Amino acid sequence: MADNVALQQNTQPLGRNRPMPITSTRRINVVQQFVRLGFADHLDPDAPFYSGDFLTQELTTTEVQAAMSVLPRINTFVGVQVAGSLDRFRGEVRAWKFGRSGTPVLHVLLPFWSHQVEERHVASPVGAPIQDAEHRALIERLQHCLVDELDAFDFVRVDETDHVWRARWR
Repeated sequence: MADNVALQQNTQPLGRNRPMPITSTRRINVVQQFVRLGFADHLDPDAPFYSGDFLTQELTTTEVQAAMSVLPRINTFVGVQVAGSLDRFRGEVRAWKFGRSGTPVLHVLLPFWSHQVEERHVASPVGAPIQDAEHRALIERLQHCLVDELDAFDFVRVDETDHVWRARWR
């Protein structure tokens, strides 16, 4: 209960009144359980249940790293390796979503404004718009990391705003 109250107090509106994720131990434990259930067939060959298609809610870098780290190698996806590589984007993204669409999938949500990056305190001042050149450079760095370094087979725009991108592994 205390974690819920703290989590509610440490969130701020984002976009369409969605709370910005703030890392908590409770959220990490729950997302790890959620990912274990979704990928149960890769963790236990006799698993009675798993999900071939799921996606977490918005996570911080710390939370998505914890979620990925519970997974073994799944074809070209190596959970611990991908998780470790995401650290370089800490504080530059709005949030991550992780899950499965048959194979591992990672969504990255990019900020429109500088105050929309993950883990910003509620009292933080309103920032400035992210410049187009900075936005494009971040997308190129993400693509290089996820596709060239970590063997995702694609990295594509998910929405018309150019602020949600998806990487998939085989």
